[in-house]
This record gives sequence, C-alpha cells and structure tokens, in this order.
Amino acid sequence: MKEYFYKKEYKYMYLSRISYDFANALIEMFGTVMLYKAGIPIWLILLIYGLRFGITGFTTPLFISISSKLGIAKCILISNIFSIITAYFMLDSSNLYRNIIIFILAMGLMGISNPASDALSSRYVDTEHRGRVNSFKMLCKIFSQVLATCLVAWGVITDNNMVLFSLIAILFFLQYLFIKKIDYKVENKTSAFKESMKYILKSKSKYKIIYALRTSHIIERQFVPLYLFIALKDFYTFSSIMGISLILQIITIILIGKYSDKNISKANNLVTIIKAIISGVFLVTKNKIVVSINKMLNDNFEKVYETSIQTSIQNIIKESKENNELLSSVGQMSLCFTELVVFAILALLSSFIGEKIFIIIFLLSIISTLLINIYIKKEGKNI
Repeated sequence: MKEYFYKKEYKYMYLSRISYDFANALIEMFGTVMLYKAGIPIWLILLIYGLRFGITGFTTPLFISISSKLGIAKCILISNIFSIITAYFMLDSSNLYRNIIIFILAMGLMGISNPASDALSSRYVDTEHRGRVNSFKMLCKIFSQVLATCLVAWGVITDNNMVLFSLIAILFFLQYLFIKKIDYKVENKTSAFKESMKYILKSKSKYKIIYALRTSHIIERQFVPLYLFIALKDFYTFSSIMGISLILQIITIILIGKYSDKNISKANNLVTIIKAIISGVFLVTKNKIVVSINKMLNDNFEKVYETSIQTSIQNIIKESKENNELLSSVGQMSLCFTELVVFAILALLSSFIGEKIFIIIFLLSIISTLLINIYIKKEGKNI
C-alpha cells in the first residue's frame, strides 16, 4: 500500500474525496429522486439537468482563470458554495418551482471546479501508481457515500433537513481545507475560454470525443436511481438498496486498480463488456427484484468502469504535449456541451413518451460504452 499512499499529496486527495463525496451524495445519488418526489415531471428534470450542464460547459474555463489567480483550492471553495445552495434547494422542495432559475444556475456553477480532479492527478500522481490511486480514491468515495446514504435517508424520512444541511455545508468546507494543503496556481498565459474553444473546434484529438461520449454514462448514472425509485415506489427500500449496493462495490474496485496498472487495455475491454451487458438488462425488464439486483451490479461495475476509463484518460493527459489543465477543461467542456444537447432532446422526447425515455437512455449508454473503448485504444496509440 505504501507505494500509492506514501505521498502527502495522495493523502490529501483521498481526504478531499471523502469530504466531497459525503457532502455531494444528496445531489449526485438522490438528485433526480428528490426532484421527482417534489412533483417535478421527468421531462422537466431532464431539462433542468441539461441546462445545468450547459451552464457548466460555458463556465468551466473559469477553473483556469480562477485557479491561475487564486489557486485550485479557492476555485473549489467557490464551486462548493454553489453546491451548498443546490443542496439547500433540494431539501427545501416547497420553494423549488418558485426558485427554479436560481436552482439551475447554482447546479451549473457548482461544476466550475470539475477539471480539478484530473488536473491534480496529472500533476501529482505517478503514472505507474495511477490505477491504484484512482482505485483508492474510488474506495474513499464508496465509503463516504455509504455513510451519506444512511444520513440522507434518515434526514429525509425523519424530516431533519436542517441537521443534514449543516453537515453537508461543513463537509464541503472541509474539502477546501484539504485541497488547500496541496494547492497550486495554474499557469495561464492566454484566454482560457478562447483557447479551450479553439482546441474543441480545431483539434483532431479523439480525447474530446471520448469525453463527449461519456455524456450517456453521466445521464445513466443520474437517472438509474430514479428508474429504481419509480419501480419500487418506496424511499426507505430504495435507500437500503443504494446502501447495500455501495458496500458490494469495494471488492471489485480493489482488484481493478491493480489490474489497470498492469494491463490497462485488457482492463478496459473487460469492464466495457460487463457494463454493456448490465445496461442491456435494464432494457428488457421492469421487475422490481431484477431491477434492484441489476442496480447493485450497475453501481458496482460503474465504479469499476469509471476507475479504469479515468485512468486511461489521465494517462492520455499526462503523456500529451498539451497543457494538462487545458486538456482537463476541454474534456469537461466537451462533456457539458454534449450533455446540454442530449438532455434537451431527451426532455423533448420524454414529454411525448414519458417513462419510456429510459429505454433510449440505456441504449445510448451501451453504444457509448463500446465507442469509448475503441477511441481510447486509438488515442493511446497516437501519444
């Protein structure tokens, strides 16, 4: 363990991961469900998330601008303030419709620090440790989300929203303190937005396409919990399944990190096949038990898949001759702009076909899973 834990930078990245994912669990794991429980229709939830990611895409270059002047930690602090606002609105659903514009803006602006994870990893993590470091970071994420799931379920069921909100705010602030220990100012000699858009529009790199294709996985990740909740129609059972599925993820995450460092190509092939199969199961059944079991498998291998693919992406960034922070921002912008378009199309379709929209979501996920594996192999050969 010492080879991927001995550096202080690694330790603070792990601690920041725990704090952030604990605080962010309400938004990431329960977001669509909380909105649905508040009475918002599926098409409007899709539109809200699309506008959120669209705002994030346009504001992502602020990461470079803010980080070059104030440091990455301050950029994360600003982002987390918007995350706290978002959490407040999710817990105070009585005012959600009235304040929906503020809610969408807060959700969008909380993403300005999205490139921070790839940027920090590219700067501090040795290539030979990357798979295991990402694996351990994912374990930290699982651990924090297990605890957060219990806390969120308790807060929502018992209506102790103020206690829940206070803890969320404290944990977001703690993440800032941990990142401050490894803070640095990003080098920025040109207009971040202009340079990022120039790269997106003119570069022939498959890197931006890989990130754009991840849109389908983000949408699936956000809406599978809602799919399960609609099938179960019980928040307590839903929360229990979410918690159990997180605990089961620990075993495979430990294995994939070491395997990724040994043979990243084979690791990607393996998780690609498994993820495509799991998404396919959602297409053919609405049985409560099958959906619940498959949700656990999906959570398990989604984290495994994310660990493997993220390792490949970070290796591409690390080995590229381009500015690491610029590439991190370009990736997030490509992802967000694609999400804006795809979410808008899905929202329009959902207004006509309702819950059948989940069929399209799962089909898109399967197609993207296969294409990402192909493009990563091509991009890896070009470095």
